[in-house]
Amino acid sequence: MKVYKEAPFILVPIVLILDVILLVVSCFAGYSILVFLFSLILSLAILSRCYLKYQHNKISWSFKKYVESSSIDETVKCFIEVKNDSSLPIYHLKLNIESRNDKELVFTDGKKESSIFSIKIDLPPKSHKTIVVLVKGKSRGDHQWCNVELLLRDPLLMQAFRLEYDHNTLPKFKVVPRIFKLNDLRLTSMLQGYKLTNHSLFLDETSIIGTKEYERESFRHIHWLATAKENKLLAKKFQKVHGDEYSVFLNMVGSGQFHLRKDMEELIEYTVSVCLYLINEGCKVELWVNYSKGNHEILRLKNDLDRIQLKKIISTLALINPNGGFFPTEHFFKYSLRLKDSKSLGLVIGTPPKPNRREQLLHIKK
Repeated sequence: MKVYKEAPFILVPIVLILDVILLVVSCFAGYSILVFLFSLILSLAILSRCYLKYQHNKISWSFKKYVESSSIDETVKCFIEVKNDSSLPIYHLKLNIESRNDKELVFTDGKKESSIFSIKIDLPPKSHKTIVVLVKGKSRGDHQWCNVELLLRDPLLMQAFRLEYDHNTLPKFKVVPRIFKLNDLRLTSMLQGYKLTNHSLFLDETSIIGTKEYERESFRHIHWLATAKENKLLAKKFQKVHGDEYSVFLNMVGSGQFHLRKDMEELIEYTVSVCLYLINEGCKVELWVNYSKGNHEILRLKNDLDRIQLKKIISTLALINPNGGFFPTEHFFKYSLRLKDSKSLGLVIGTPPKPNRREQLLHIKK
C-alpha cells in the first residue's frame, strides 16, 4: 500500500513553518488575536495529521465473487468489505475503483456503464460495511482492475490520505467468449446423415426411442403419425450408436502470412458453439488453434468426451491474445494434419488450406 498526502495550501509544510514564525512574532508584539488564530491553525493541523496517521493503518478491504468466469456482456456481482478496526469513527471515506478501459471491464448500475466506480461511506468504530459492485466484461480474456484507492479525510475535511494498493493484489476477472445455440444445417447433416447421405454414422435409424422437435432434418426423419396427433412437425428420435470423433481447426490468420482476420472474435465464438454442440451430442472433440503456446508449438487440446473438455476449450480460447504468436496458414495445416487423430473428421473454421489438403476436411465456417 502506498500513502499519498493531500493538504490545502494553508497546511503545506512551508506555510506551517511561516505560521510558527508569525506566532512567535505575534506573542512578542502582543497581538493576542493573531496568537489565537495561528495557534488554532497549528493545533488543527497537528490533530488532523495525528488522526490520519493513526486511522490509515486501521482500514482494510477484502474482495469476494462467487463465479469463476463470466461471458461477454454478462453482469457479475462482486462484494467489497471495508473494515474499520480503530476505536474512532471514519467519515466521508471514499472508495475509487478504475478498470483499464471500457473495452475490457465496466461498472454498471443496470442503466449506465463506466470504467470508474466511486462511492462514499461512513464507518463507526470497530465496524465494517459491504459494498456491492456490478462488473460487466466487454471482451474476452483475463482482465484486472488497474487501480483501487481509499480516500481518507479527517472529520474537519482539512487533510486527506490517498491509499493506493499494489496492482498485483487487485482481483482478476476471466471473461469467456459468447456461446450461441447453433441451428447449423451443415452440422445437423453430419450427425443425422454425413454429407446428406441416407445413412448416419452417429445414430441407429432402426431403433426409434421417441420423438423430438423438428430441426430441419431429412424428410425421412419426420414422424408423420406423431405430427398428425400433435398438429406440429415432430422428428424421430433415434438411439445413439456411438460418439463420432471430430478435429476442429480454428485458423484466424487471413490471406497474408501473419494477417489476422477482422472477424477473429466471431470465429472464436463460433468455435466454442460448435464444440458445445458436438460434445452435447456425445462426440469426441479435438481442437487445433493456429496460435503459438510457446516453443513454436501449435495450441492443441486432445480428444475427450468429458464435460471438462468443454471447460478447457472455453478457458483456452478466452485467453488467445491478438498480439500473440501465429503461424502461416500452410504451416499450421501441414503440421496439424500430420498429427491429428486418424479416426476423426476435420472441421475447418476460418481460412482453409490449399485445395490439395482438403480431402479429409469439411470447411464449415468461411
